[in-house]
Amino acid sequence: MDSIMHASVLIILHEGHKMLQVHASEAASWKALLGFVEQQWQARFGSLLPPLDETKRIEAFFKDEGDYLIGKVDVSEIRQQIEDQDSNVPDAGEQVRI
Repeated sequence: MDSIMHASVLIILHEGHKMLQVHASEAASWKALLGFVEQQWQARFGSLLPPLDETKRIEAFFKDEGDYLIGKVDVSEIRQQIEDQDSNVPDAGEQVRI
C-alpha cells in the first residue's frame, strides 16, 4: 500500500543569510523561523522590542528586507527509494561476499 509522506521545507533569504531546512511538520518549520527572527531581531532593530504576537513579529522582521517560505513537500518517492536501498543492505552481522 502506497502512503503519502510529507515534510515541511523552510527557506529564509535575509541579508546574506541563505537557509534551507527540512522539518517533519509545518509547526517545526514555524518554530525554526521564529527562532531565526528572535536571533536576528536585535541586529536588525536594536533596542526596539519585538511584537508579542509571533505572526506580527515575523511580518515586521521581513517587512522590507528578505523573504521566507514554508512549504509542504511530498517525499513519498524518496522514502520508497530509501526503503528499496535499505532492502539491499545486509543486516548487521550478516556476511557479504565480495
